Amino acid sequence: MFFALRRRNLVTTETNPLFQPIRIRNLTIKNRIGMAPMHTKYASESGEVTDKLIEYFVARARGGVGLIVVENTCVDWDYGKGDGNPVTIHDDRFRPRLHELVKAVHQHGAKIITELHHVGRQTFRSNLGGRTPVSASAVQSEVGGDMPREITEEEILETVQNFRRAARRTKEAGFDGVELHGAHGYLFNSFISPRTNKRTDKWGGSFANRCRFAVAVVRAVREEIGPDFPLFFRMSAAESTPNGLTLEDGLRYARVLQEEGVDCLDVSHGTYESIKHFPMQGDPLDSLVHLAEAVKQAVSIPVIAVGSLGIDPKVAERVITEGKADMVHFGRELLADPELPNKIRFNRFEEARTCIRCNECTGSIDKGHFLACAVNPELGYEYKKALQQSPRAKRVVVVGAGPAGLEYAVTAAKSGNTVTLLDKQEHIGGLARVCSMSEYKNREICRLIDYYGTQIRKAGVDLQLGTPAAAETILGFSPDKVVFAMGSVPLSPPVAGSERAQIAIDKLIDGGQGLGESVCIIGGSGVGLDVALSLSHKGIRATIIEMTDTVGRELSGHLRWHLLDMAAAAGVTILPSHKVIEIVDFGVVAEHSGQRVEIPCDDVLSAIGFERVDTSTLEQEITSAGIETEVLGDMTGAGHFMDAIQAGFWQAIEA
Repeated sequence: MFFALRRRNLVTTETNPLFQPIRIRNLTIKNRIGMAPMHTKYASESGEVTDKLIEYFVARARGGVGLIVVENTCVDWDYGKGDGNPVTIHDDRFRPRLHELVKAVHQHGAKIITELHHVGRQTFRSNLGGRTPVSASAVQSEVGGDMPREITEEEILETVQNFRRAARRTKEAGFDGVELHGAHGYLFNSFISPRTNKRTDKWGGSFANRCRFAVAVVRAVREEIGPDFPLFFRMSAAESTPNGLTLEDGLRYARVLQEEGVDCLDVSHGTYESIKHFPMQGDPLDSLVHLAEAVKQAVSIPVIAVGSLGIDPKVAERVITEGKADMVHFGRELLADPELPNKIRFNRFEEARTCIRCNECTGSIDKGHFLACAVNPELGYEYKKALQQSPRAKRVVVVGAGPAGLEYAVTAAKSGNTVTLLDKQEHIGGLARVCSMSEYKNREICRLIDYYGTQIRKAGVDLQLGTPAAAETILGFSPDKVVFAMGSVPLSPPVAGSERAQIAIDKLIDGGQGLGESVCIIGGSGVGLDVALSLSHKGIRATIIEMTDTVGRELSGHLRWHLLDMAAAAGVTILPSHKVIEIVDFGVVAEHSGQRVEIPCDDVLSAIGFERVDTSTLEQEITSAGIETEVLGDMTGAGHFMDAIQAGFWQAIEA
């Protein structure tokens, strides 16, 4: 029997289905929570495992996951490499550092497997030394990648051997199993999908022929690793693209993989053209579970469900208890909080730093940066062990309880300082609380604010709400240092008739009270989209007017596409490249392609941006008293969650 440690308000693992062990082939995993594979760019330029990557995985192993699936691990450096610094296993020389990773993870009781990967058509010649990407057929991805050429039969057979050799190295490095990445539009997926496989030889055409590549790799890998080594396969059960893989064929595919010796199916959804494998703000947390459930009903081997299941552990528990899957993978949830499994297990979920599904993680990769998280500034810096006790404890007053101020206050207090946090409002959160009033992101942002409320109490921060920032008040706390995190205020449009415009975020706060049947929203930022979606759900017709050619420019690509899809479904009208020149009684006058355009509406809302709160006089009063001051968050032009929280953390660390 497996029992949790006896602590206050703890449950035993027998009462929580997530913490029952599971056996896959000859591998026993201590619980039902796995870490989904996610590209980090933490490997070296040559693809070798780094200390940064090891400590990233060790933090999640220490945090209680049962199984770690290493990010996409390249089997062919010439043709199989994607963007950034992927981990590679294409040569024996990479085995020693992979072994170091395995040893480090095993020390914390987790099992670890590789995810063998060939990028196929979803890459660029610049990643391949000028070579043309290969795919089942010469069908270009609509969202990224140069036009591929059709892979030859000789190359197919060599690729099969590359997977075989990589599987051997996986076993020799001490991993507990191997997974083949057959999902999301990569090479395996390009063969099984009728959308991308137009071949007329034995590798294309019929369903059996489209399965042939996967079957060949699975057989070669099984022959290489032997009958007892666990073999996982990650699959998109359906693509949700025109002429793509249907769920019916996905289930047939699952049965073929089982028959060929796959031990466990890791069930995902879609490709980068459909973006269905990233459930986002507004999506149900279990939006992909029906696919795992369908696969489980079609096969007799274990099945893993994915999605956003760690945001609410009760949802994850139901997946197991209702027999919809045998395990659940947490992905972005573990980026936000590596300790999430332990916090669930020991009834400390209220202490968990929640993923807000903003997809800044994938956005950071798309922009060419290391993997980062909007709400966890320590992601990728686990190896630095940055949080240390301050050499000399200070009395710190933080003015402003928005995301930056909250993060600064908590971090400074944990570092040994005595911290007082002031805010003129009667609640914490700042503009984050306003965002929580959005129809589609309410749950995620509210949980983040709740997290900070818990952390403030645990860290012993003296919270003074309903306290306006005045020099006399601040100096009354006898601070050694004062940190200004008072954020920003909305701008009014600099055009004639601006007095007719209301502030868009105010309409999030009051739910659109007093508005007519139609509104024009000036500014196509994320705020403009938030307001348009929220008002449209209340039956108000919304038109977004954006002066540039792109709406939601500052958002991560995946979230932006998602919100634009939601806006289209909600009937929101978007007018890019329209510059507002006047606000009039009947609505808005704009300029588009040199032409005057009149846009009628009942009310006009401004979402053109923000400017920092002017605290220069207050800062001067504090400084003249001989007190050290610092500014952060929106006051430095940070602008959104990731920048604000990062600023709060790192400025507190460096203070």
